[in-house]
Amino acid sequence: MYWKDMTNSCIPSQNVIDRDDDKKQIINLLMQHDVDGNVSDFVFNNLLLIQFWMAHGILQSPKDENLELEDVGNLYIKELLSRSYFQDVEQENILYFTFKMHDLIHDLALSIAKRECSVVTKKSTLAAEVCHLSFLDNGQEVTTHLEKLSNVETIIFQTDQSMSLLETCISRFKYLRRSSDKQKGELDWNARMNLKKVLPSSIESLKHLRYLDLSYNLIIKQLPNSICKLHSLQTLLLENCHNLERLPKGIGDIIRLRFFIITTKHTCLSEKAVGCLSSLRSLWIWRCMNLKCVFEGMEEGRLTYLRTLVVGDCPSLTSLTLSIKHLTALETLIIRDCKELSLMDAEGEEDNQDLKLSLQNLMFFRLPKLEVLPQWLQGSANTLQLLWIGGCENLMALPEWLPRPKSL
Repeated sequence: MYWKDMTNSCIPSQNVIDRDDDKKQIINLLMQHDVDGNVSDFVFNNLLLIQFWMAHGILQSPKDENLELEDVGNLYIKELLSRSYFQDVEQENILYFTFKMHDLIHDLALSIAKRECSVVTKKSTLAAEVCHLSFLDNGQEVTTHLEKLSNVETIIFQTDQSMSLLETCISRFKYLRRSSDKQKGELDWNARMNLKKVLPSSIESLKHLRYLDLSYNLIIKQLPNSICKLHSLQTLLLENCHNLERLPKGIGDIIRLRFFIITTKHTCLSEKAVGCLSSLRSLWIWRCMNLKCVFEGMEEGRLTYLRTLVVGDCPSLTSLTLSIKHLTALETLIIRDCKELSLMDAEGEEDNQDLKLSLQNLMFFRLPKLEVLPQWLQGSANTLQLLWIGGCENLMALPEWLPRPKSL
């Protein structure tokens, strides 16, 4: 069957769901496109794509009270994969995978969103209704382009940008409508900032900012205290910010933060640093060269929604005081490349044996000082589905209490 025949039979015009003035364009594109099986070059990450969808309010609230928005996002991705909209899937670990978008779908998306998404250069001509901007240039010419815009929801800085441009974006796009039926100020202003500069304190004016990516910023030493006023922030990415000395004291005020990746030169991430983030679902502590302890002083009632904890490439880490009895929602625990970590905590170990934990996935990788599995894991004996251990040369045997996990 030829593609055109299949298109006619599978996608009749009356079934194309979109704005009426786009239907003909969609049908024509599907009919005329020379399908060669190619895929676009951009590599998506399922975890970050879901967070981006959440920031834009794309995911529907789950009807099942046992499902989180992240679970809904995973269902969306699986559906798109099943229809071959996404291809070239590569499983990176038990948590995330990468994939690419098929060229046909990429071209279709560009065709429909061409007036809403723009790459900004000095020579760009921007439509007044543009919502999503990706900056490749800076300077006065670029700043001038922004004067007529009133619907911007997303900015992505692909290259180093001037502080003046950043300040202009913050001051210009903080009170905009997302759509005509929303009240003034309801802006989903998402930013990925590849800046070799400090974050300005004026960031606090973006009251509805949901997604902030400052990864690979080697200049930033501390975040402004004003970031704690971003009460709508759901995703904060500080990966490979190797010179970040500390987190603001009031970080617990970011009450909606769900996904957090941090690299810091701090020696201890205490209860006040991360344990106070009451809505956190996923925490990645990554490449912290000086870090020696985590969750010091954490009390009961903290991190009660945390489902995923990843600790990796922390060569100085000696104490991971999990206070495991407080992490009863934890489903996935990954600890890797921590050469000084033994996971032994004799004090109170007996109290941990009867805990009703819900761990489903457990991965220990390259932990040379791990000799026995910690006793607090016994609480997950009935829920553990996947156990992955590698590079732990001093771990001689699995404990007798460990059942045979379904995916072992």
